[in-house]
Amino acid sequence: MSAPRTLLAIDKVSKNFGRVTAVDGISLDIRENEFFALLGPSGCGKTTLLRMLAGFETPNHGRILLDGGDIARTPPNKRPVNLMFQSYALFPHMSVRANVSYGLEMERLPAKEIRSRVDAILATTELVAFADRKPEQLSGGQKQRVALARALVKRPRLLLLDEPLGALDKKLRGAMQLELKRLQHEVGITFVIVTHDQEESLVMADRMAVLRDGKLLQCDTPHAVYEHPADRFVADFIGVMNFVPGKATADGVMA
Repeated sequence: MSAPRTLLAIDKVSKNFGRVTAVDGISLDIRENEFFALLGPSGCGKTTLLRMLAGFETPNHGRILLDGGDIARTPPNKRPVNLMFQSYALFPHMSVRANVSYGLEMERLPAKEIRSRVDAILATTELVAFADRKPEQLSGGQKQRVALARALVKRPRLLLLDEPLGALDKKLRGAMQLELKRLQHEVGITFVIVTHDQEESLVMADRMAVLRDGKLLQCDTPHAVYEHPADRFVADFIGVMNFVPGKATADGVMA
């Protein structure tokens, strides 16, 4: 069986804000149809990296290769990439259907194609019954699905999600984690999610990258990161661990 194809290659990317280095020489390969998580504490550089992938920030150094082409300095509207914001950013005066179709209308696609694609994504996200409602008439989970449908309907090569479940309560958050994973599998689009929630990454991600102070500490499957953390910080951050001080000797570890 052939190895999954690399869709996105982040090559030695750095970003400085004055004297502050937000992203420090990070290199990552993200595969086609992969659910990839950028995980780390606040201020680790994960959101800055996501904004560079979206085109809202330009790297000081390095390349961002999508399908082999460098998009590091390509404007956001010229990239086959969509970003789903944490706040969802729905138009309050528009219905669910109008919110979802807005991006396609801006592309001036034929009305028949717009209707067909919107109907299909509303069905996939189980929003058909809410198509004529306004955002204020929806629950938090329904709004989240509308924002996701609006992003997916444009069929991007890459979907970026900036802590999309942060506004949901714990029970709904758990349900939507599984829902996001199901949808990603159904639509076959590469998802890159930014989160500081370890459980979220462990549940949803095929692979995850752990960042700290702008640097990449480890990139692997959730199971590998949990069972074989690269250092003490990763071990402490990724889950509940017991640390026993000791000294390595020829006879083993002496506590």
